[in-house]
Amino acid sequence: MRRIKPEGKLLTELIKLWKEGDHEAKRELARKCDVSYQTLANWACQDELPPIYEPPTDMTWQERLQVLKDINRATDVHHDIPRRMSITIDTDKPIGICFFADGQLGEPGVDYDSFERDVNVLVSTDGMKTAAGGDGYSNIIQPAKIGSSHNQAPICIQKAFYYQTIERLARADKLLFIGTGNHNWFSYLVDGEDWDLELSKRLNVVYTKHGAMVYLRVGEMVYPIFRQHKGRWNSQMNLTSSCKQYQRYHFPDARILVIEHDHVADVEQYTYNAKECVAIRTGTYAVRSDFAQSNGFYGSKVENPVIVLYPYEDRIVPFKSMYDGIEFLRNARRE
Repeated sequence: MRRIKPEGKLLTELIKLWKEGDHEAKRELARKCDVSYQTLANWACQDELPPIYEPPTDMTWQERLQVLKDINRATDVHHDIPRRMSITIDTDKPIGICFFADGQLGEPGVDYDSFERDVNVLVSTDGMKTAAGGDGYSNIIQPAKIGSSHNQAPICIQKAFYYQTIERLARADKLLFIGTGNHNWFSYLVDGEDWDLELSKRLNVVYTKHGAMVYLRVGEMVYPIFRQHKGRWNSQMNLTSSCKQYQRYHFPDARILVIEHDHVADVEQYTYNAKECVAIRTGTYAVRSDFAQSNGFYGSKVENPVIVLYPYEDRIVPFKSMYDGIEFLRNARRE
């Protein structure tokens, strides 16, 4: 015969007695209720059941859109930078800018003696600024490049030395801006963190990320500079082609266009829109690069092009050799 489960206060009292009683007391309670021990145990545990399932309430289209907008605002702090910016140098004397990229610190074949000499000279040269581009250190962290990663210096060492170099230039007031490169960006591809942006915040210096237009005011003159790490429209026969194509297609007001990454330096002075312009490709410190040689790229050597800018007349004087530029700058500042 089917026993009817008690309800309300009677059931509450029954469950209380069940939970407080020992095994024998529970057996006796079941006998008095004229049900099996297991049936009474089943009744007693039902007050502990979780709530009856209800499907979760979905967000509306508008609510989910707002969440995405809020996430954008939060992540932009760590990723977004302006693509056009201005920098002012108050001076009545010519200044020099050294375009310094592809140090590849930590990679086999880096000319550290030249690196040491050049950094010391940049720090000590009056009127000289440094535009630090991408690929300052090797940073091979991808499993797909395991062979290269075995042959590099530990990333913690190369990265720390690069950051110390940037900090030294910044503390000496020799740093115009910094940028990132594909080697720096390897870390971002792993953990989503742009450490060069964080470095720029800590040192309070301008960050151009992958590329940006910098409108540089020198005294009374303004010299727009376009800087990019990896460029399109490359030509092995005309190294500055990429710079000029960026000017034609995207940045017609640029006067100085700098593309890094390919490790072979070149400088070309030319006229565009009735203005004197300069196209620059930077060199490298990785002068014995297996990657370059395995892909048929020869001619990599240490060359950090320099431009000298005048504050009281529109005049750009470029040099492929850093030391030729420094010699000219010293004489110009004595005039």
